[in-house]
Amino acid sequence: MTLPQTLKAKLLRAFAKRMKGKFVYDSAQYPLRAVEARFIPTSWGPARALFYWPATSDGARLPVYLNLHGGGFVAGVPEHDDSYCRRLAHNLDCLVVNLDYVLAPEHPFPAGLRQSFAVLEWLAGQSASLGIDPQRMAVGGHSAGGNLATGVANLARGHQRLRVVHQVIDYAVLDLLQDPGLKRSSLDKPLLGAGLVRFFNGCYLSDPDHARDPLVSPLLASVEALRGMPATTLITAEHDILRAEGEAYAEKLRQAGVAVNERMFAGCDHMFTHLGPEASAQEAWGVIETALGEAFRAAAMAREGSAGEGAVV
Repeated sequence: MTLPQTLKAKLLRAFAKRMKGKFVYDSAQYPLRAVEARFIPTSWGPARALFYWPATSDGARLPVYLNLHGGGFVAGVPEHDDSYCRRLAHNLDCLVVNLDYVLAPEHPFPAGLRQSFAVLEWLAGQSASLGIDPQRMAVGGHSAGGNLATGVANLARGHQRLRVVHQVIDYAVLDLLQDPGLKRSSLDKPLLGAGLVRFFNGCYLSDPDHARDPLVSPLLASVEALRGMPATTLITAEHDILRAEGEAYAEKLRQAGVAVNERMFAGCDHMFTHLGPEASAQEAWGVIETALGEAFRAAAMAREGSAGEGAVV
């Protein structure tokens, strides 16, 4: 970590905190029982997380969606995703946990990833007191958060106390080894430029060779290594410089036998789910919501079927 990196990162964070999405939902559309901030103990210090509790009262254990915000591993806050988390919690009757994970360059790889996974494990460990179902968990994120989300899903495979049934990867960076200058857009000035991506990568990786690690660059994982990953919703944008790596990762997941719901949004650039155009943002959030709902219902039905098969007749 260098002083110029730290100073620039702090400036970006200050800018990001003031940034408002052009497309958000009115919170009154999606009433909830409660929204609260909790601090979850981790090896990297207490992790602040916003908990969105649906107004359900049937007593059933809730599925869980862990949301990871964007910001190039360097900036961003969970509040940027607030209205979307409200929508998902309300419409899916699930607990949404919107995590404020540690940021680079102060906390380079693997801190943010490992902390996010530790929070998922903590949730599973507290499932009884929280009233949640650790066998119906999903994880997703936007941009850098999508990178972290698929890393968390990777780490969760075969876990004894929890199961990730779906992952959402929204216009994510998935190959940090490739020179950002080779990542092309059909726009002269895309929202996410090569210079900014280089800065983000330099902050996140204390050792450039870490870019070869599949937990940093999921696209570099072998097909065999991706077997057993959860079903996936993967969203890309036509003009985003990250589009090609998203499409390549979707294809590699399919080769590994993973069910992939892939959508490319024409006429859109990076962060379109937050900045618009509104119609495309609405459609994308609908795709995410539908996929999560189906995954949660399928997991519940599969467990009920297993319980029925084990019953004594």
